[in-house]
Amino acid sequence: MKVDGAITFWENDFLKTKKMKSTIQSCITTNQLKNLFNKEAKIYYGLKNRSFQVDENNAIFLNLICKYFARDPSFESEHLGDLSKGLYVCGPNGTGKSSSFKIIQNISVKYHLKSLWFPIIETYKVVEKFNIEKQKDFVTKNYSKGRYLFDDLGAEVEANNNFVYGKDDIFTKIMQSRYDEFIRKGTITHITSNLNIEQIKQRYGSRVEDRFVEMFNLLELNGDSKR
Repeated sequence: MKVDGAITFWENDFLKTKKMKSTIQSCITTNQLKNLFNKEAKIYYGLKNRSFQVDENNAIFLNLICKYFARDPSFESEHLGDLSKGLYVCGPNGTGKSSSFKIIQNISVKYHLKSLWFPIIETYKVVEKFNIEKQKDFVTKNYSKGRYLFDDLGAEVEANNNFVYGKDDIFTKIMQSRYDEFIRKGTITHITSNLNIEQIKQRYGSRVEDRFVEMFNLLELNGDSKR
């Protein structure tokens, strides 16, 4: 089910889930964040010899992501989102999913806005750490707590788990654990991915799909690759 403003709810039952009160306070207005985002995006893309433009493919998305991180009440009242949940941003390669989060992260550091901060980790790096770590549970527990952006979910290969049965899709475990943290503490997770919800179900199972319905606002970012 799609709702005006590009926020997608994956099931009708989503609207019936209990809304948790967000504990993150606003430190910046939406317009202020939009201005900073536009400024820092030009710098970010300029370093890659690319230009930044707001167009018909990203305008709605950029409006929503700025409202979300500014903790703008209209994200909920006008767009039917939920500020207590994280963001699941999906779309084709090269549309700016990861870059948008990195720009928010840069703004957090440059302008000392701690409430905007979150660590970013590529999913394949989590798998690499799992493969070399003797204490496998340490890796899954480490990434099951605290605010994180997991970049490019679904692109990672299955991990090697020589102590169990050879291969292990560790993000099934991590996401189930993070769901528990979300329910208990309101811990926020952000994700970028090329996968839609049906593909999430195929890769990680229906249980993880159900968790995602409760944990995320889904934002789609489409268009041609900007790489």
